[in-house]
Amino acid sequence: MEENKKEIDFKAIAESNGSGKGGKVVTFILLLICIVLAAAIMIKLFQSTEETAIEAVASDAFTQIVNVSAVEAGYGTFSKVSRLNGEISREGNDITVLPDITTSGIIREVLIKEGDIVKAGDTVAYIDPSRPGQSYMISPVTAKADGIVSDVAVSAGEMVSSSTVIATLTSTDDLIITASVPEKFLGSLRIGMSAEFESVAYPGRLYTGTLAYISPTLNRATRSADIKIEITGDRTGLMDGMYIKLNLETEHIDNAMIVPTAALDTYLGDDVVYTVEDGTAARKVVKTGSSNDTETVILSGLEEGEMVITAGNITNGTPVNVVE
Repeated sequence: MEENKKEIDFKAIAESNGSGKGGKVVTFILLLICIVLAAAIMIKLFQSTEETAIEAVASDAFTQIVNVSAVEAGYGTFSKVSRLNGEISREGNDITVLPDITTSGIIREVLIKEGDIVKAGDTVAYIDPSRPGQSYMISPVTAKADGIVSDVAVSAGEMVSSSTVIATLTSTDDLIITASVPEKFLGSLRIGMSAEFESVAYPGRLYTGTLAYISPTLNRATRSADIKIEITGDRTGLMDGMYIKLNLETEHIDNAMIVPTAALDTYLGDDVVYTVEDGTAARKVVKTGSSNDTETVILSGLEEGEMVITAGNITNGTPVNVVE
């Protein structure tokens, strides 16, 4: 601004234009010009100072360290569980309880009622096979297998023979879970896969089983195949015909690179994760595989041991501090 720095000889200008009224007007105009020029210079200085301050704030914001959570990427076993509906059914026949006598006799006492659970060897009734003139004697009727009493066919005082059915038991040993699996899961199913199920009658109580059968044919209408789950644990309370909710392992991968699903993000249409490198967040494009509610399989783009950020407001290059 060399021109602005030149001194203005107001006196000379005034004398050259006369000392009258016209000279005063010229002097006023020149003063006004000087004031405008000074104001322009001050505004320029203020704008420069403001821009510098904004740049400093932006720089401070960028260099601010963000606390993040991170886990180490590594190999492990991936499991995906699918929720299916199923039903309890029986594969065997009802069990009939017959008298342990060779002739006829009278029922003296019945010890069971419908719905009772009996074990093999339990006494369910007593029969008196005595004949007139013979000594009084009692013969117990015992169950030959475990089961639930579904029918009591006799009552005290009745005459029975060796072929009379005393009671009918529904076996709990031959209970099995039947369900249908969508076609898309069939390729990952294997006999022996573990399963858990819950009966509507007993919410919150989990029962266990294993996959015992996969149908060799597909239902064309539903695009699904029938399966059977063998019950392996406690059967208490389970009954033929019960509706159940089944958790079946429909995918199992050993030695898979796994990261928490929460670590995944997208950038320009690609799946990405952010890792910690030299105190900053580094964006990495990855190829993902199967995923469940909590974990995702990484097929490529990530190395074992890298620290993957799972929580924190970061982008590529953000300075980070890993916290527990």
